[in-house]
Amino acid sequence: MGVTAVTDAGPGDALAALDRVLTGPGAVWLVRGPAGAGRSTALSAMAQRGRRSGAAVLAVPAGAAPHTALVRLTTELVELITSLDRPELVSMLTAVAWLRSRLDSGAGPRPLPVAHDLVTILGTLAPYSRIVLQFDDFDLLPPDVAAVLALVAEGARAAGTVTVATTPAQGGEPAGRLLAVADGTIDLRPLTGAETTALLPDWTTPDGRRASDPGLVAALGTALGPLFGNPGTVRATVAELRARGRLVVVDDHVCLTGAGLPILLPENHSLPQRLHRLGRTARKLAAVVAVLGEHCTPAVDHLTGLAASAGLSLPVAGRVLDELVRADVLRIGADGAVEFAVPALADRLRLERDARWRRALHGGIARHLLAQRHAGAALEPAAIARHLAELPPSTLDTEAAHVLLDGAAAASGDSARRYRVTALRRLDPADERFPAALRSLLADSFATGVYGLLADDLATVVAPRLTGRGLAGGEAKTALVCWLAALAHEHRLLELDVVRPLADALGPAATRLVGAVRRADRTAAAAAAQDLAGADDDLFDLGAAVLFACLPGTAADEVSEAADLLDFPGVLESQLPGRYRAPSTGFTAGWHAVREAYRTGDWDTALSLARAVEGGRLWWESPRRHRFASVFAAEICAQRGEPDRAAAWLRRVPFPAVAAAYVAWVRCTLRRSAGHPGEAVELGWQEYVACRGQGVHAGAEFLLARLLRCARSVEDRTGTDRLLAELEDLAEHHPTLSARETLLVYGGLVREDPVAVRAGLDLARRAGDVFRVAEACVVLGELSPVPAPWLLEAHRTLKRLGATAAMVPVAELLDRRRITVPRDRTDRAALDPLERRIADLVASGRTNRQIAAALRISEKRVEARLTSLFERTGCHSRVELAAAWLQGRLGAAAIPA
Repeated sequence: MGVTAVTDAGPGDALAALDRVLTGPGAVWLVRGPAGAGRSTALSAMAQRGRRSGAAVLAVPAGAAPHTALVRLTTELVELITSLDRPELVSMLTAVAWLRSRLDSGAGPRPLPVAHDLVTILGTLAPYSRIVLQFDDFDLLPPDVAAVLALVAEGARAAGTVTVATTPAQGGEPAGRLLAVADGTIDLRPLTGAETTALLPDWTTPDGRRASDPGLVAALGTALGPLFGNPGTVRATVAELRARGRLVVVDDHVCLTGAGLPILLPENHSLPQRLHRLGRTARKLAAVVAVLGEHCTPAVDHLTGLAASAGLSLPVAGRVLDELVRADVLRIGADGAVEFAVPALADRLRLERDARWRRALHGGIARHLLAQRHAGAALEPAAIARHLAELPPSTLDTEAAHVLLDGAAAASGDSARRYRVTALRRLDPADERFPAALRSLLADSFATGVYGLLADDLATVVAPRLTGRGLAGGEAKTALVCWLAALAHEHRLLELDVVRPLADALGPAATRLVGAVRRADRTAAAAAAQDLAGADDDLFDLGAAVLFACLPGTAADEVSEAADLLDFPGVLESQLPGRYRAPSTGFTAGWHAVREAYRTGDWDTALSLARAVEGGRLWWESPRRHRFASVFAAEICAQRGEPDRAAAWLRRVPFPAVAAAYVAWVRCTLRRSAGHPGEAVELGWQEYVACRGQGVHAGAEFLLARLLRCARSVEDRTGTDRLLAELEDLAEHHPTLSARETLLVYGGLVREDPVAVRAGLDLARRAGDVFRVAEACVVLGELSPVPAPWLLEAHRTLKRLGATAAMVPVAELLDRRRITVPRDRTDRAALDPLERRIADLVASGRTNRQIAAALRISEKRVEARLTSLFERTGCHSRVELAAAWLQGRLGAAAIPA
């Protein structure tokens, strides 16, 4: 018979096809897909819909005891007959009981008689109830049981019974029996990233209501690779992360903590089990590839070395490698690279091999390569160094240390750093190569931005070997300054006690330098560093420049705001162009990324990055580090009309200290949005006075500007004049670009001077903060004789940001000036990427909750965007919006000038 095939089916496609089966005549269908593809989920969803429609769904999964499937089916039949409560069906209870006694006898089912009895019973019950038979994991059933059920499915079809079974994509003999009589098949495809993301909340939290942070989604996608589209794999991986305490809720989003730790493929997953079935030799070769590939991906051209490492002959290694590729454990990538198809499996194999096994592997390879080198073989030092760097220093000799240094000279980046660190652990400080190696380590660390690792290396490797030897050489002084710079850069000055022994060994100037850094006295630190410095030393000067830039007192206008916010990369990228390399990981990098995303208007990304910073702090970071990321996350939530979320972020800043003015800045918005502008001015002024008394200037200009705006809204002339006078005084004594910008904009507002406001707007554009640009446009629109361009620009920007709190005065001005926001067809169709994505998901039938999960935003944000979409497109319902999208009547957003 012809079989209807639904191929490449996603969850929605599969459910739609099963709905058609459910409402149609009797039929036999198979749902096929790899393990974990969602076959059981599809059956479960069909069962729920079937029961809601009044059908009797008899679900008999193969389960842990496949041989009992027929007995369990009779139990389901007894429950169905009992629930029908029809006197004329009493005889059926007897028939089922008799059939069950035959099955319980242990003689084994005789296919034809048992199938005949079951078909008769189902045919008798069919007029009283729609019956659906479900057999999950049909391929696991014993052949005799599968034969009976295939006959039952075929025979009961004529009476209107629907049979649905699940099998792997490539089913064996049991699945073939059912396929021979099937009316149709559904072949499940891997989930898309959006589909997996939409399902994540159901797996990460019990209620399924908390969205998943983009960082968690990205980490899972990277670790699982092609298996990110396999719901069973993702669900099991998430369950393991949750059990290990690596999932935390921050800002009502589920976040991943312990960013430096790998995500492991669950041990009971089918892929590790498949590897286990390939045998001990395959497992060993896979482990060798995993361990050797941790820092350098092996290639097919190195198969001889892989074979020797695993203790295999070359032909055997080639055959096993082919088996691993066929089993989807390994794959041959570009340029013949041998890599794992699923990185999380490689991480699991590395974890399973203890340090002793790893040392034995690298040690054996290193000895073999050194022997070849002694025999005259032309080997690159880096080829040997990558294995020596994995060995403990106690196993290395001076020759190995020199090989490591030669390998470092030919390498770069992290590899060169690791080789030099290992060599320095072994070399005696009196060795003639030690000073040069130390300088190279310092230079490489600054060139690659690994300040945190440099601080750790100096504390554990270098300093203990220098201290107490009376060394006063230039290298030791340079190491001290670079160490202090690394600690300051990474906000780790609480660790200064570790530096003290080296400083004391280098003399009074070094001791004074450490003391000045502890007091955050930039002037005294500069004087001590000058006394400590010897001849011209570019590396010493670079370390000192980084150190001083990370201490209070940076006066340069162009970096003053970044310095106030302790955004050290923002300061150093401007002060040391071409010489400074920003870090890619760690607290400093995280905070810098949050600030940049906020300034450029990518507020959703800024919130996600702030959650990552907070999640890292909860996992292992010092709780005393500043919380500017939390403050700016609170500001975003406050502007978006989400006071509860904003308040929760502010509670993460229990001791504001340097962030006090910014905290008050956010609270002012919350009070004003709550309808208490007078209270916002009064309490905000008290908070400002407290900040001034404590010498906190960071953010004071923005707090004064926001208070001034509130005072004008309640026509508090006295308060307005007082705030303007304070702003003028602040700009005079702390003449930073941001203070001048704020004075020009808001001083111009009070004095009704559009020329000054325009100058302030130019400074805001120079600073690159889109929200401040929008605020300046609002002020200019209030004063300008031609306000439309300014107010419409502010309206577009604030609407894109979702800043509903700041939109209130804009809407009032537009209404007062009788300016209409363009709503013709062209402008209505100009949707930004987020709106286009929402329209697409609405057209696919997603609910607001599902859309929020897919886009990693809150349901309130979805609702606000939908309201905007209805307004701009002229649609009055989700149906109209979906129709407009599917008909291509909604275009792409125009890029604003």
